[in-house]
Amino acid sequence: MQLRSLQRLLPPACLLGAVSASAGAADDAALRPWPAKQATPPLRLTALDGKAWDLSQLRGKVVVVNFWASWCGPCVDELPVLNALARQAPDQVAVVGVNYKEPLDSIERFSSAHPFAYPLLRDRSGEMFKQWTAGVMPTTILIDRQGRARWRSVGEIPAGDTRLKAAIAALAAE
Repeated sequence: MQLRSLQRLLPPACLLGAVSASAGAADDAALRPWPAKQATPPLRLTALDGKAWDLSQLRGKVVVVNFWASWCGPCVDELPVLNALARQAPDQVAVVGVNYKEPLDSIERFSSAHPFAYPLLRDRSGEMFKQWTAGVMPTTILIDRQGRARWRSVGEIPAGDTRLKAAIAALAAE
């Protein structure tokens, strides 16, 4: 499909993620260190059940935070990878999905058709997306056991990824 055709079908944030993912290695995530001068922002949101959620609750575990939306094709395509990560070592690694600005009923409908093996949070205003990402969807952040952001993956995580998994294993071993 040509870029012009994609531009008509996908929102800009999702398009950029799709283009950058296809430009990288086919088997690995585009993993970059978290910017050294950028502090880890707080992550306090609401779960789908309305309960307050805070990243600090997961101290002691490696946390994989994935920013996604149901209308983002690469976000949907990487769901099996994230579900597998969530099931792999739940005592050491926690996966959390942060939905970007969608209504609750849309998220619930989507998650009924596409089951998640990890909790979903709502970023109703898009403020967390602005603080945590470079404006590209999907974006996945790896957070160490002390609650510090260490790595960022921009674009879809491919099914055959080894780089992201190796980074998670290294953080879990620290």
